[in-house]
Parts: sequence; C-alpha cells; structure tokens
Amino acid sequence: MAKKDAEFSIDQKSLQDIRKSLEKVFPKTSKQNTAIFNGMKQAAKPLVEGLSSAIKQNTTDRATGKLAKSIKIFRAKKKDDGGRPVAFVGPKVKAPQKFNNKKTSTRAEMKANAAARDNWKKKQSGFYFYYLEYGFKAFGKKMKSGLGLLPKVASAKGEQVMNSLYNKIFDEIKKGAKKQGFEIK
Repeated sequence: MAKKDAEFSIDQKSLQDIRKSLEKVFPKTSKQNTAIFNGMKQAAKPLVEGLSSAIKQNTTDRATGKLAKSIKIFRAKKKDDGGRPVAFVGPKVKAPQKFNNKKTSTRAEMKANAAARDNWKKKQSGFYFYYLEYGFKAFGKKMKSGLGLLPKVASAKGEQVMNSLYNKIFDEIKKGAKKQGFEIK
C-alpha cells in the first residue's frame, strides 16, 4: 500500500463537552445513546452517498440497482466497550412482513420463519456486497479480487464526517434541551 490510510479523531475537550451536555439534558443512558446515534447518523450521510456512487461507478448496470439503494446507516446490535452505540454504513436488506413472527407463533414456527428469512436475505443484493468488496474464488477458478470500496470511501469522506460529528451530536443535544424547556447555546 503506497498511501497511508487517513486517521481521524476528535479532541478530548470536545468529547468532554459532549458527555457533560448529554448528562444534563438526558439523565438516562438510553436517551443519551439515542442522541449520539442520531448525531452519528446525520454525520455519516456523506459515507452513504459516497459508497452508493462508488458502487455505481465500479460495477455493471445490472449489478447496481438494489445494492446501491440498500446502502444505509444502521446500529450495531451490541454497543462498544464503553456502552455507547456503534453505527455501521453498508448494505441493509429488510425482510418483508411475511417473515415477522406473530404473537401466537410456536417455537418451531419461529425457528422455521427465521430460517426462511435468512435464506431470503442471502438471495438479496446486500449479500452480494461481501463478494464485491472482498472478492471471491469461483469453483475451480483463481481468486477474483474485490474492489475494496469501503476503505476508499472512508479515506475520501472520513474527514468530512468526523468534522461534522461534534456539531451533529450537539444539535441533537440542543433538540433534547429544547423539548425539556431550556436552551443550550
């Protein structure tokens, strides 16, 4: 790799300001995490646009339709070690309503429903992104290398995202404060 990947950071004082403001406005951790995630989601929009356009530029027309549209910002199921939310940017395929479990479903029905939903998701374009990004080895053929779009987009748009992150989270804090009847400047 000829060029070193860019590194991004927020200074310690900014993080302390965010933490103190969050504790004043949102005394419960779940509301703090929601405010942080909403700010992260707003800040990460350039990554979604960059990744979608990179997919369109680097693949054939037939391959891009659903995949470029499926690029979204979504939460990780688990939080980081500090208990804060984690935001991912990538393909997110939402299964149709027919795969949702009903209140009267038995365990066997729920298990079969989950298996059917997983099979459906594998057939969708989001699953194809893994091969597009990292490459694959077709049966009996040599390895086909991936496009590596994620690092390219992250280094191109990452600085813009990190620069707006503080402001976007602070905007969420201001909204929460306004709902509670006081103003933060």
